[in-house]
Amino acid sequence: MSFMKKTVSAGLVAVSVAAALAATAPSAEARDRHHHRGDDVLLGAAAGIAGGLIGGAIVSGSQRPVYVEPEYDYAPPPPPPQVVYRRAYYEPAPPPPRCHFEWVENEYGEAYRARVCY
Repeated sequence: MSFMKKTVSAGLVAVSVAAALAATAPSAEARDRHHHRGDDVLLGAAAGIAGGLIGGAIVSGSQRPVYVEPEYDYAPPPPPPQVVYRRAYYEPAPPPPRCHFEWVENEYGEAYRARVCY
């Protein structure tokens, strides 16, 4: 809200509250309380309703700014990379070695097992 709208709406609220308090305040009369007319209550209610209508019209007329997200203009995405498949030829794996264990003796005559591969 602008400064002027705030000032006017605050003034109208203050005037309507003051009018409602002044209209409903008891008068300093030295007579019986039950013999007065009910015009003060009606006047206060009318002032409150009028003030509420005027204040509501001011508040409802003020619009708050709305954020609108700007639309961005992006460049188109690059094309996907071209995939090239090539055949891969592999040499066959060599055959596993032909191995076996044999009992062998060393120069001191001790026997042990050794792996022998061809």
